[in-house]
Amino acid sequence: MAILESQILDKVGKYNLTTLDIISYRQQKSESAPKVMDIKGIADVVTLTESILDNTISGVVTVYDTGDIRSIFPLTGLERLSIKFNTPGLPSYDYTEDNGTPFHIYKIDNVTKVANKDNAQYYNIYFCSPEMINSQIETVSKAYSGPLENAVDDILKNKLKSKKPFFFENTATNAKYVIPSLKPLKAINFLSSQSISGKYNNSGYMFYETSKGFHFRSLESLLAMGGAAARPVRWNFQTQIQKNMDFSGKGKSEVKDIESRMQNVIKYDFKKHADTLGNIMDGMYANRLVVHDAFNKTVKTHDFNYIKEFEKSYHTETIGDEFDVDKHILPNAKYNDTGKGLNEYPNSKKMVVTETSKVHNDYEFVPTSDTLPKIVSQRKSIQNFNLSMLVYGNTLLNAGDVINFNAPLMRGGEKVISNPYVSGRYLILAIKHVMALETGTHEMVLRCMKDSVRTPYPREEDALIVGKDNTKDINIYKEDEKLA
Repeated sequence: MAILESQILDKVGKYNLTTLDIISYRQQKSESAPKVMDIKGIADVVTLTESILDNTISGVVTVYDTGDIRSIFPLTGLERLSIKFNTPGLPSYDYTEDNGTPFHIYKIDNVTKVANKDNAQYYNIYFCSPEMINSQIETVSKAYSGPLENAVDDILKNKLKSKKPFFFENTATNAKYVIPSLKPLKAINFLSSQSISGKYNNSGYMFYETSKGFHFRSLESLLAMGGAAARPVRWNFQTQIQKNMDFSGKGKSEVKDIESRMQNVIKYDFKKHADTLGNIMDGMYANRLVVHDAFNKTVKTHDFNYIKEFEKSYHTETIGDEFDVDKHILPNAKYNDTGKGLNEYPNSKKMVVTETSKVHNDYEFVPTSDTLPKIVSQRKSIQNFNLSMLVYGNTLLNAGDVINFNAPLMRGGEKVISNPYVSGRYLILAIKHVMALETGTHEMVLRCMKDSVRTPYPREEDALIVGKDNTKDINIYKEDEKLA
């Protein structure tokens, strides 16, 4: 059975904006609830963004105001915003007063009079999750011990005052940490950096919010299920389903299946495809960590090798076939006449840290050597193969979902052939929903990444060309004498 049904969704980009209300900060004595204003009639564009790289959701409402509502309904930055929308037939993004999760309005700017219209003005209303506001007014000063997901849960509920669901991955961390007067979200981000997965070979967690709730998990857990299988693809995208198609819903289309139309990519571009120099400098391929243990008075060196570590973890293209270990984005090839690959130069990024072990008796700090080298490489790996796509609105998708993108070879011709290295599985890093109320269209900007290739790069077969040795030591003054 198809996920989308044409009886419910008859046109791509269609959406239901059920609620778009501003809730006043004030309440009259004679009233049982604060004043509420429905702004769907004056809203021009509504955007909402969720990202695994950000802690909370945020957005902007651009308003076309012809009645100067700010004079009768003051906007001070203390108001709340209720919003509920969905793709017909699919789950809703529900951040409403009724659901107990309205956003907080925190800024109004760009108030601009419309030319040739005395009573019209545009302005932007910015909103964010209330947990972001609470993080700025609260402080965490507390010692935590044991699994770090318990500490995150405590901060989320007691400091950020969140009532939303909390999805977490068990950590293997049995540690004791003292949070020294940090903002709650900064405290959680610190704990995230110290977390080691209990199931996956992954270091460092992410803490982020989607329409489903808050998430505390490793990158690898987003790519695999239960440590045994690749996470299923949530949606398929392609640049061309069939030539001469009409995706507007106004004309005739050769494809009648609405789900197929929703898979079409309006436009796309690769923000980054390769950055060898940046990867070397930032320690993705190789890095060296020197650890000074002040308690035991020891110094240890730990070298990280990207290719050796690659096969120990799940990646975007880990699907359980025999080629998984060769799908890394650094080809198996030597760099120069030494016979070494770029993964064998740990001094390309050198880090020195001091850590103290066994200060809390039964509890151990997470060894920096177990986390930092992997984190450094991982943070850089998600910046390779960065894909941005403009697609039709689809509230089934969330940041952190896996999608498939079929990228065509740029060769022309009637037959569309996919690029074997660029096509494949991508992880959605961020979703920006854009609803244009005047046209009634809902589009999404997806920022996606892949840290591996679907088809392994060819192995090196020929000897590396190193060139003829033409090194010379030349005194420029002798050269000048020839010209005199």
